[in-house]
Amino acid sequence: MSKPSRPIRVGVVGCGQAAAAHLQRLHAIDGVEIGGLADPDRGAAESLQATLSSAHGGPPPLFADHRELLASQKLDAIAIFTPHRTHFQPTIDALQAGCHVFVEKPLSTNPQEADDIVRVASARGLKVGVGHQYRLSGSLIEAKRLLQSEAIGRIRLVTATLALPWLALHTGPEDSWRVDPRVSGGGIIADAGDHLLDALLWTTGRPAVEVAAIQERLAAGLDVVTAAAVRLADGILATLAVSGVSSTSLFEITYEGENGRIRVTETQGWIWSPGQSMQPLAVAQTATSIDGDFIAAIREDRPPCCPADQALDTVRLTEAIGRSVASGQLVRVS
Repeated sequence: MSKPSRPIRVGVVGCGQAAAAHLQRLHAIDGVEIGGLADPDRGAAESLQATLSSAHGGPPPLFADHRELLASQKLDAIAIFTPHRTHFQPTIDALQAGCHVFVEKPLSTNPQEADDIVRVASARGLKVGVGHQYRLSGSLIEAKRLLQSEAIGRIRLVTATLALPWLALHTGPEDSWRVDPRVSGGGIIADAGDHLLDALLWTTGRPAVEVAAIQERLAAGLDVVTAAAVRLADGILATLAVSGVSSTSLFEITYEGENGRIRVTETQGWIWSPGQSMQPLAVAQTATSIDGDFIAAIREDRPPCCPADQALDTVRLTEAIGRSVASGQLVRVS
């Protein structure tokens, strides 16, 4: 599909807290116009609209749902920030209307729905970018490069940890859907936790094959702590620990290779080799946001940093973790 020479018009579906952060970044990109905001909660849509009231041409129009937005406005792309379980329908409808799609992670909470999105996007030659912004972290980019060059030899074991305070999951009434398993599709593992899963799969370049997992859950069914053992392709083993009840935040992945070790956080990294002292990684600062990358992908006719076909692997692993927890068994990743 040819890249548009005119301004890129983006419609926004879902006007909560996540939308506010992404919309400010989209609005700041030269040549991007916000073509409309859709949310059944009129108050949320009006609050978000008010942040853009000084835009050239006036504030974007409001709509009760994404179908009205798609039918009423000529758009190049749709950005979706609805609760996790509701990502599928607006994504499919936007693709069928000829729009590129940015969807806040996860792509879907259902592997079949995620697979359908990938197939429809491919058939129509449209781009679907998913909000796994850790792929733009300089430390993870450098770790991926070193792993691909076999700087520590064959990877044998990966240990990955994500810990967040409980308040990171639930900061107010507008975020209450995040702690309702019936709406969110889970708790910490389906929300912030899938950043860790995506980072694991993306940096190693291997999909997950099998997983055994256990969780601590609240009475409502919300998971707050998850521990999992994962076998990746090529026999690489990984352990995951994800906590939503930590006193402090932590993101860390360690790669154990036959000839050394790499450890990375969100912002830093180190490498060890036999007989040598620890060396810091050369971590470059990323100049673009996940939103800027998506717009650039449209303009440059290239894949976004996290395309739907790769995000599908994270959806499959997340779903397999849930099946393992429910059954108490080692399960195959679909």
